[in-house]
Amino acid sequence: MEPGARTSRAIPEPSTAGTEIIDREAERRRLHQAICKRESLLICGPRGVGKTTVISAVLAELPPAMGRSVISVDGPHGLQPFLRALLNKLHEAGDKTLRKHLSVEKVGRDSFKGWLNSAPTSKLKGSIYRSMQMDSYWVFLDHLPPLTHAMANVVRELVWMLNTPVYLAARGSGPGEVGYATNLYWGEQQRLVLPPLHKAAACELLEACIQRFGLAHLNLDGFREAVLSFSRYNPGALVGMCKLAAEERYHYGSRIKTRMIHIDYLMSLNGRNPPASGLDGMRLGDRGPHGFRRPSRETARDRC
Repeated sequence: MEPGARTSRAIPEPSTAGTEIIDREAERRRLHQAICKRESLLICGPRGVGKTTVISAVLAELPPAMGRSVISVDGPHGLQPFLRALLNKLHEAGDKTLRKHLSVEKVGRDSFKGWLNSAPTSKLKGSIYRSMQMDSYWVFLDHLPPLTHAMANVVRELVWMLNTPVYLAARGSGPGEVGYATNLYWGEQQRLVLPPLHKAAACELLEACIQRFGLAHLNLDGFREAVLSFSRYNPGALVGMCKLAAEERYHYGSRIKTRMIHIDYLMSLNGRNPPASGLDGMRLGDRGPHGFRRPSRETARDRC
């Protein structure tokens, strides 16, 4: 795909907005550059590493006038739900080609949903391809299961035949994560990998979360070390555990039941709700509810 094809929109350099995203400047710039050049990209990394956050931050920095040209689809399973989601976004964006086609078929605002649910696959594809051919779009796909052969073919048509860049967020780059889309993002130039944070950045995020979730008044002896260890510097895990730490059911006096927070956080990743009572009846040893020795008193940076 040729850089800059079929678009005259100028996209400015990213601003310094979104400073709550820590240690992701290189990734944000890489994504921003790919958008400028209309280059498709696989954005991959483990769960909770911040893929959606980085995408949202970069899209928020784009000019408001570009809003309708960014098509974001989140979570459809299967070919027809995928096609309907794309068309629904195009309809919401006010795509002129789609509106003209619907007008010919006498499909109005009130009847669009019925038409969308009853149209055959071939008609759904045709409507999408016509719109993508007549205007310049950027398509972002997030929280999708591994792409089936049919879904990957649609993405391939968008990228290779219609010069429409597709940005796919996934937990890896293999068939288990992206399915049949592996050959679309085959090399390093087509991939943006988000690793866990560096230790210093994880410490900075942790201190920000302590303030954000009002944890500073609690006894944090050992809490920082435990959360950093359990999270392995994964920002999603770190924020998720700090959020749980704000709940009273995870407090033992002024202490925090860090091990229980870790267990319940892992349970929530598997779709299980944390128990309402936590472990209120557990016996606490001399090492405290989190199981870590008290650290010496030092600065926040040294503690990390």
